[in-house]
Amino acid sequence: MTIKAIAAATAVALLAAGSAQAGILHYEAVLRGANETPANASHARGELTANLDMDRHTLEYSVTYSGLSGPATTAAFQEHGSATGVAASAAVLGKGTEIDDQVQLTRPQIDDLNAGRWTFNISTMAGPGGEISGKIMRSSEAY
Repeated sequence: MTIKAIAAATAVALLAAGSAQAGILHYEAVLRGANETPANASHARGELTANLDMDRHTLEYSVTYSGLSGPATTAAFQEHGSATGVAASAAVLGKGTEIDDQVQLTRPQIDDLNAGRWTFNISTMAGPGGEISGKIMRSSEAY
């Protein structure tokens, strides 16, 4: 094998390894009543962490929260300024103070998420429009 062929094979192997690792993006959000529109005085707080598998278009996420006025009635990702979004499955609500779920995303949804246009919102009976929410931001580049 010539040196050029070895160099080309090495470059292909490095690129393949890099692209295999470049498929996961990480996100986070801090959920507070002050982030709602209009802001509310809820003392509840929460945190969201999420991992997006770019190859499968799957967003796996975990939310922990405390201090809500009552049980969570809905939880959903929403595009900023839009009433549409991606709801957490109903099966994950009402199980205490944690949500672990995954959702399938379309390419336009991934683009909006990466552009910082998404929030995560948790509603209760006392706060049907949202008791706490937070803007979802990428916390790291792909690995």
